[in-house]
Amino acid sequence: MCLRDCLQNNFLQVKEHLFVSQENGYWSNLNKEENRKLIGALENMTTREAINKYQGQLYEIIFSPKRQAGLELLDLSGNEICVDYGCMWGALTIPLAKRCKYVLGIDQTLDSLNLLNARLKEDKISNIDLLCGDLRKSNIFIGKSDIAVVNGVLEWIPEEGPINLRAYYGKYASKTYSINPKYKQLQFLKSVHQSLNSNGKIYVAIENRFDFKMFLGAKDPHANLLFTSLLPRKVADLISKIRLGRKYVNWLYSFNGVQSLLEESGFSKVDLYMCFPDYRFPERIIPYDMPLRNFRPTISLKNVKGRFSIKRFLARIAEFVFFGIFRAKYFAPSIIAIGHK
Repeated sequence: MCLRDCLQNNFLQVKEHLFVSQENGYWSNLNKEENRKLIGALENMTTREAINKYQGQLYEIIFSPKRQAGLELLDLSGNEICVDYGCMWGALTIPLAKRCKYVLGIDQTLDSLNLLNARLKEDKISNIDLLCGDLRKSNIFIGKSDIAVVNGVLEWIPEEGPINLRAYYGKYASKTYSINPKYKQLQFLKSVHQSLNSNGKIYVAIENRFDFKMFLGAKDPHANLLFTSLLPRKVADLISKIRLGRKYVNWLYSFNGVQSLLEESGFSKVDLYMCFPDYRFPERIIPYDMPLRNFRPTISLKNVKGRFSIKRFLARIAEFVFFGIFRAKYFAPSIIAIGHK
């Protein structure tokens, strides 16, 4: 049974290309009211118009062509069956569909998938289906896909319950967790491994635990705390419990850590890449086993408002020192890993 048949036989179809399971949830940059307003606007606007009007800060995150650069590492032939885990608004789902035969996008937030489904209609894309469900429970797709994309998702796998990121990021919210974060991440990766056929590949993009900016005072991208990714896990837990009322569970890894995690999940070979300035909008992707030569800084001198920033200027200098002079690959900002089954 192919992936699409499996989807149709096991889940409820609520719209063209959109299926739901009983294992949905909520993880979004927006609160529910903002999402409702955005989805309501689609009755009279295109998705680009609605995002630009109501959530302009997300426009590049959703539509920028820069976001898809890492997909070239998959060396796609055009005949692949792909699954995009945590697809959200389709920043990689749609570019994937233009490169392969079929894509299943899975996300736990129905509002995000409604917007993505509207994009599919606008762009006349027919080789994508969407499933609203829990990413951690995809065992039903065993051996059904060629490619799995886990982009900016692995670090969020240990989180439990609904999350409105704007109200959660760096905010106090007393919370307990049932399982060790690494265990949850491993279980998820093992499930993804099972979903792939014998020649399948996984694409993982994640921040480096030892990103050089963390040593210079940049806050953890998931907890908004200083140094939590760098410190021993128990120390990070203590800091997070004091400041945020919950354990530090958004575990990041070093290059060696990502490789070990994928190998422990069953992948026989792992290719590692350094990503500058980060995996979200990659300007430069360099194999980790390649010497850093003639490195040019990638950090923009302008802030989000388009103005010159002293902080960014200093960060750009630091970037050149770390990688142009010392060639300290271990401290690259982001990691892209291609795991081969």
